[in-house]
Amino acid sequence: MLTDNPALPGATDATVFLIGSAYYTVTPCRVVDTRNPDGPLAGPALVAQADRAFTISGNCGIPVTAKAVSINIAVVGGTVAGHLRLHPGGTAVPVISAINFAALQIRANNAISLLNASGQLGVFNGQATGTVHVIVDVNGYFQ
Repeated sequence: MLTDNPALPGATDATVFLIGSAYYTVTPCRVVDTRNPDGPLAGPALVAQADRAFTISGNCGIPVTAKAVSINIAVVGGTVAGHLRLHPGGTAVPVISAINFAALQIRANNAISLLNASGQLGVFNGQATGTVHVIVDVNGYFQ
């Protein structure tokens, strides 16, 4: 059962509430761009049905104590239609997507996503086949 009720938390809960967390803004900053040459926060493009973790904390003014980030996520150059799902790196991939896209569509969406204890954001590519580039700009964090 999916719910927005904070009294009913669980792995299938559509919304996670950060009760008692404080929000801090940062100057908008591009933290991930897979169009760039291969690297930890860059290429290659995301491969279909694969999950990739990006270490967000320690970059763009996001401290290692951050529990979640406020982001703008964009997709570019998807070879086929698909979606991306966000989650704390190394955890189970959720059933709910953060952004859906058609082949070759450029699309953006905002999101708030939890980070794991190492400050990683997991991005799962839900395309059936193919690849897509992802861009992540941060504008704040919770701790």
